Amino acid sequence: MSISTPSANNDGGGSAIKRMFHKCNEFRSTPAAVLIVSTMAVFSDTVVYGLIVPFLPDILQNKLGMSSSANGILFGTFGLGVLIGAPISAYISDRWNMRKWPMVIGLVGLGATSVLFALADAFWELVVARLAQGISSGITWAVGLAMIADVYSGEGIGKAMGVAFSGFTIGYLGGPVLGGVIYGAGGNHAIAIFVGAIAVVDLVFRLLLVEPKNMQPVQSSRASSLAGMDPTQAEKQIQSTISAEAGSMPIAEVSPSITADNEIGDMNSGVQAHITCLPAARRIGGATDANSADAPLERRTTMWDLLKEWPILACCLATITVTGASGSFEPTLPIHMAEEYGSSPAIIGVVFIALVVPSMITGILVGRFTDDERVLNYLAPYGRFAFMIIGSLLAAIAVACVGATRNIAGLVVSLAVVGFLCGTAAVPIMSTMGVHVYRMGGDAYAKVYALFNIAYSIGVIVIPTVLPPVMNAVGFAATMGVVSALLVFGAIVLAIQPTRMLRKYGRSAFIGENARTFL
Repeated sequence: MSISTPSANNDGGGSAIKRMFHKCNEFRSTPAAVLIVSTMAVFSDTVVYGLIVPFLPDILQNKLGMSSSANGILFGTFGLGVLIGAPISAYISDRWNMRKWPMVIGLVGLGATSVLFALADAFWELVVARLAQGISSGITWAVGLAMIADVYSGEGIGKAMGVAFSGFTIGYLGGPVLGGVIYGAGGNHAIAIFVGAIAVVDLVFRLLLVEPKNMQPVQSSRASSLAGMDPTQAEKQIQSTISAEAGSMPIAEVSPSITADNEIGDMNSGVQAHITCLPAARRIGGATDANSADAPLERRTTMWDLLKEWPILACCLATITVTGASGSFEPTLPIHMAEEYGSSPAIIGVVFIALVVPSMITGILVGRFTDDERVLNYLAPYGRFAFMIIGSLLAAIAVACVGATRNIAGLVVSLAVVGFLCGTAAVPIMSTMGVHVYRMGGDAYAKVYALFNIAYSIGVIVIPTVLPPVMNAVGFAATMGVVSALLVFGAIVLAIQPTRMLRKYGRSAFIGENARTFL
């Protein structure tokens, strides 16, 4: 019988602690860590954006004596900041293959400017702080989503973006809930303390993360990521990737079957030019290894190149309409509830919960479906666009119901349906953009998500700025009718190209052997 000594127990405890630290250190350099940090970043940005929703009327109308148009100006100023910060940070991040430090800089700026906003007591101070918030947010969004695309390629990107979207919806729609409760409890100073605490916690996680360019990406089959492609074609493409990465050939040639018989190639010549299966190092940021030193240097993909791609352009339009519809409630609903029901900031914040929970669930569920090859083949040639189209049309009906509701209970139910359906339409946007850049060679993830942010900011600038005056003129119900019409318009535009493909080739052309690549 052996008797353990205190020193032996201490050694065992020390070994356990060392193992724990070793595992934590290993986890810092995993794709899961990137997903957690990026999702936290998206949450932090959007919760800060939404915090001001329930108490903004109290500050602007009651304390500063301004009209309701000032509410829309502040929301629009945030979008303008995103419009500035996203493309600049995307260019720097892709050009020098940096992800971590732009994220850190963006967070520090967001935390500082958010505290300044909470403590401001003049309208011009609010405008300047809100603009700086938007710039910082644009940096974090563009680079954070690019980090996810760096390490989750092909079939894994839909699930990963679904998780990130859940962080987005929790922050975007949960921000007003927290803002109403915190402002009601402690006013501006409580808001400033809360934002500072979020920034500190998020900063620690970002500093601990290993730069994604030094990670091994999650491997996924090219055949699965190119939904609808014939397995023989996909195998040729995979073999060309292996050959290019091994240095046995300068750059793999485009598969003739893809070049000659790819309907998406009719819409976007960029796929034909860039689907050359670049080395893995190029796919995650532009760097190439020593084995490819003799390969011809390809021109980097620009934002203009991306905008020439129909799927990217269509996703930008969907971002404007869907996120614009979701954001339409921020400048209008608090005013409507305060005037119609006499609701306090705390009650207004609680009502926004109806939008939060369904959207959070949607992010996870729809993210899985948009990665399922069987589902995408069933929806061919609409693919992921089917979720955007159906979600937008049904959301338009739900938004109209919000305008027609005459009591808070009905308002909560209608908002819950809107949250679920807008989430259904929004989740595939991010994954579709990432998958398409992956097909192009993967050297422009930050740029494509900068375009996402630009489209998002356009929706945030235009819709919140326009809707308050519209509501003053025609009322809340008619304003919601305008938002519904916007969603229907977006769905019609999204359906044009897939419908043309369906009428031209028939559905059988997208199924089975020699199937055409679709959206």
